[in-house]
Amino acid sequence: MKQIFWIALLLAAFMLVCGCTQQSTAPETTIATPTPVETAAPAGSLPAELSSSSPNASLSLDAGVLLLSFHADGAQKMTVTFASVSNEYMASNEIPIAGPYDGTLIFEIPQKDEYWLNISGTGAWTAEASRYVPGESQKVPQNLTGNGTGVAPTLYLEKGQYIFERQQTGLSSPLYLLSYVNASPLMDANNSYVQPGFGEISTETFKFITVPESGDYILSVIARENPSTWAASILPAPTLPAMGPGPEIPENETQTA
Repeated sequence: MKQIFWIALLLAAFMLVCGCTQQSTAPETTIATPTPVETAAPAGSLPAELSSSSPNASLSLDAGVLLLSFHADGAQKMTVTFASVSNEYMASNEIPIAGPYDGTLIFEIPQKDEYWLNISGTGAWTAEASRYVPGESQKVPQNLTGNGTGVAPTLYLEKGQYIFERQQTGLSSPLYLLSYVNASPLMDANNSYVQPGFGEISTETFKFITVPESGDYILSVIARENPSTWAASILPAPTLPAMGPGPEIPENETQTA
């Protein structure tokens, strides 16, 4: 009898130990935190970062438009030069800056080629070169304002004549340059100047501009001092009424002295 009791007691103890030490069979899921992957633009492509300590960039570009966004830490004169390595194209702008300033410039990329971008300044600055992407086009009439060198929102202009008005004149006025959406200049009918074409010391408050075809256009503003406020407007030119025939003069009517 005692032997049966001890056998039963050992079986009970064995079952109790197995029940307490059994491991869960549910699968474990490890949630891994994604590792950020930094993607850098290939050398020689856009976007490109420049600074006063790294002022040059060699770029392999397709045809299009280059947008340059820059920041100057303080008063200085910056010179921006964009040119093809083959010397078939070059454009340059001087930007006088009186204090901390953020501005933008555009340059035409006329064809697929190797290009060289150089910025020189007499102080600290940073810049980023990227491909210009037009935003939603604005229809005229438009009142435009700014605080120095910059690129206005894309304008949609239909074929015809427009009036370009400005509030500042003479040396107080920035240089206004209209171009097609590919940044090639919108010349006057005689191909002698970029419209609107105010002279450097001109006191004219408005100019007529001629748009040869409907489409999107870009207005670039190059200020003589940055920052400096400016204001301009573009509105359709009024349509003159058609001239009708003059009064009919009877054949038998004679004039007397």
